[in-house]
Amino acid sequence: MRVFQHVSNHVPGPCRFFEGVEQGSEDIVLTSSGLAFISSGLTPRGFNLDPVYSSFVPRIFVFDFQNPSNGAKKVNIVPRSLEEDFVPHGLSVHEYDLGGVRLFVVNHAKGHEERVEIFRFDAASNSLNYIRSVTHPLLYSLNDIVAIGPESFYATNDKYSTGFYSRNVETWLLLPWSNVVYYGDGEATIVADGFRTANGINLSPDGNFVYVADSNTGVVSVYHRQEDDTLRRSHDISLHTTVDNVFVDAKSGNLSVGAHPKPIQLAEHFQNASRPCGSQVLRVENPAEKDARITEVYSDDGRSGLWGSTVGCYHNKQLLIGTVNHKLMLCTIDVPL
Repeated sequence: MRVFQHVSNHVPGPCRFFEGVEQGSEDIVLTSSGLAFISSGLTPRGFNLDPVYSSFVPRIFVFDFQNPSNGAKKVNIVPRSLEEDFVPHGLSVHEYDLGGVRLFVVNHAKGHEERVEIFRFDAASNSLNYIRSVTHPLLYSLNDIVAIGPESFYATNDKYSTGFYSRNVETWLLLPWSNVVYYGDGEATIVADGFRTANGINLSPDGNFVYVADSNTGVVSVYHRQEDDTLRRSHDISLHTTVDNVFVDAKSGNLSVGAHPKPIQLAEHFQNASRPCGSQVLRVENPAEKDARITEVYSDDGRSGLWGSTVGCYHNKQLLIGTVNHKLMLCTIDVPL
């Protein structure tokens, strides 16, 4: 549990919080034009949660790296009736001809049905227009998703168990039952398994590698993507921390990994949201190679007020850091990630 791990405080440049997203930012994904979509208002799954989580309102926001002073704005969901059964978690962007953007959203529907929602983003109206929902028996404990086509994707199931108590038993016994599923053409299949908690997932810019973060082992596993969309394991990158979401820089192919240096602090924070917990963002250079270079870009023991970093999204010398239940932080960086 890394109880005694020391957390050194350092930042990559000037950092500031900004208003707009106040109830966490579980995942952040980026378009080629610099628009970042943010999922917010997720209630963690666990025992004895702080009552603050009962007030959370699930929403999706958009942030423009080209105009950061505008902050984050709530995105309209069309039709609005979908918001009544909408709890967003992992996100992924699929871009197609003439600047079209589709957003894939893991939805923990309030009826306890796991779904992937596919939307078309309309920038003029700042709206996500519903296209379709994807359900399948193998998509049962969804966490994150990465789109590889207009209606195909890889997704992580962070647990095998679906019951409240059985999920927690699986977590505390460190059972390696978690997996990755490929979905396409109406069919789904398990393409990687043996994870304790398969969390964030992402794709290399050339589409040849898939990266999967296993929170409970502190490892990002690297897979070769095969022509039939199955996955062949290449190697593991040990980060020695509780990894969360994986962001891939479209230019360099480097990873930015949000992480929790002391998971016991995070668990205590979920029970009492006024208790500080640490944050980390790690850079992984050349992740597709076995000699990947790891650098700690951001680290804080909680004294800055950034509690529970989930993701680090990098664009144009700016790093946007998400949190489990608080504001976003934006850091300016002088060197590329």
